[in-house]
Amino acid sequence: MQLHLIQTLRLSNQSLRIMASVMRENAIDPAPWLAEAGIDGTILTALQGEVTCSQELQFQQYFADATRCIPGLWVRTGLRYRVMAYGPLGLAVLAASNVSEGLQVLGAFQGLTFSLMHYAPQIEDGQAIALTAHDDDAPASLREFLQERALGSVTMFLNDMQPPRFPLRHIESSLERPAGWQECDVLLGVPVFFGADTTRWVFEKGAGELPLPMASPLLEETYSALCKKLVATAPVESLFVGQVFDLLVRSGRGFPFAADVARQLSVSERTLHRRLDSNHTSFGKLLDRIRHERALDLLGKSTLSIERIAEMLGFSETSSFTRAFKRWEGVSPQQHRRI
Repeated sequence: MQLHLIQTLRLSNQSLRIMASVMRENAIDPAPWLAEAGIDGTILTALQGEVTCSQELQFQQYFADATRCIPGLWVRTGLRYRVMAYGPLGLAVLAASNVSEGLQVLGAFQGLTFSLMHYAPQIEDGQAIALTAHDDDAPASLREFLQERALGSVTMFLNDMQPPRFPLRHIESSLERPAGWQECDVLLGVPVFFGADTTRWVFEKGAGELPLPMASPLLEETYSALCKKLVATAPVESLFVGQVFDLLVRSGRGFPFAADVARQLSVSERTLHRRLDSNHTSFGKLLDRIRHERALDLLGKSTLSIERIAEMLGFSETSSFTRAFKRWEGVSPQQHRRI
């Protein structure tokens, strides 16, 4: 994730849940460490819970400190990071047409990963031949943890792109480890060479051209647009407005009510409206903005009926959607589609 997004961008709680689970399995209570990071422990049971990037990174530091004495734990922890844990980013990657494009999506939206590692596909003749990882932006106290966890998490990410196992030739790691450390070759399913100048996952020939099982131009555009909104909105809005906006953008069919959003943010509905008003906006304005953007996407990039789009946007009647769209664009949804 980019350093300038740490204070504003919010992430799924999936990474926290993984680390907390690992701690409990090793007789370490995560509760005091969560409290130190300023995180309410109830976040671990929230199905769509979110934390700030700074909280995620703070807890990563505590996790690393608490588990440093357990050899190989970090790489095994990484194996629990499945692609769907990354939310919209994982979906956008899986919806790309092939491996090379999927990895370019990953590179474009690194702010939505759970790491300060910088990932980039190595391209040759237009196709990805490897994925590189750099830790230049990470504090020295986290680099070993991030590198070791990446051995597991990136390998699993790639395997989810090409199940059941991605065609890797080998892995090169900048970690200083003895050959055969923790039986990583067996654990990860490919040879692992330590002491390299750069950490890389080197692909078998032609792997970059392999199609992805969920490939869909429409879905890729949809989830990529969502990733853009999540990343682009965070630095320019107030933190609280950004939190509300993120919850609305991440919603699937329909949208949550103001009371539901207030509950997820641990404030009263009255406080929600008051804080939005102090930022010169309102729940209705944010919802209206997102409905407008999503309506344009669905009308322009799908063949769904107007009735179905109205339903997906949470309108109780198609006529209500038509009136709203005329207010936004000056024409009806049918007319807009014909333009």
